[in-house]
Amino acid sequence: MLVILPPSETKVSGGREGTKLDLVGLSYPSQTAFRQTLLSELRKLSAEPEQAKKALKLGPKGESDIERNQVVASSPVVPALERYTGVLYDALGYSTLESSKRAWVDRHVGVFSALFGLIRAADLIPAYRLSFDSSLASGTPGKSWALARESLWAEVPGFVLDLRSEGYRALSPVPAGRGVFVALVRPGPLGSRKALGHTNKATKGALVKRLADTGAVLETVAELVAWGAKEGYEFDPASHHEGRIDLVISGS
Repeated sequence: MLVILPPSETKVSGGREGTKLDLVGLSYPSQTAFRQTLLSELRKLSAEPEQAKKALKLGPKGESDIERNQVVASSPVVPALERYTGVLYDALGYSTLESSKRAWVDRHVGVFSALFGLIRAADLIPAYRLSFDSSLASGTPGKSWALARESLWAEVPGFVLDLRSEGYRALSPVPAGRGVFVALVRPGPLGSRKALGHTNKATKGALVKRLADTGAVLETVAELVAWGAKEGYEFDPASHHEGRIDLVISGS
């Protein structure tokens, strides 16, 4: 079982003293060549700050993100789930988990990044700025990850629980029959439910924390539905269609 999260735009600065990015050491090595290309393009783009601001969709205060990109290959690294910050990652609380639950996250949680593709929770990465809709010399990151898709998913065993946002999901959709994309929605008639809205990220973080708390290892949609019923999460089996299922959040 692998739970995939979206990255956050905000990232913690710094890292472990004396460390730097090791692309070969990241999980799912079929992506290494694509990572190298994107990294090179990002560094080249960031050498031209004004052009980079436009391509990365940064505001007037985006200089610090560009500076990060300029030294991304040599700056210190930390585990991915310590690097990413924001509402989702605060709700998950990776750094505060007891050791057994953190070990579960390390085994079963990944992030799909525009720069690194699919990585594991404990993979060591630097601070950077690149989004799914950024523009590089070769186009958006999605063009690279589309080419990597077949070899990547051949490396990923078991059931995939996809909690990415639509933009990051589109970079490399989970192949049919390999897992399920979870749509967080408000209560309503099947087929007309509205997206959850501003509590979406916190709910995803809390969901992954609960999976870690219970040590869940789910291998089918039926097992996911049953686990949810036990733990207070309404995964609607009637909504399961074309690799997607509704998670209905009452009171939202």
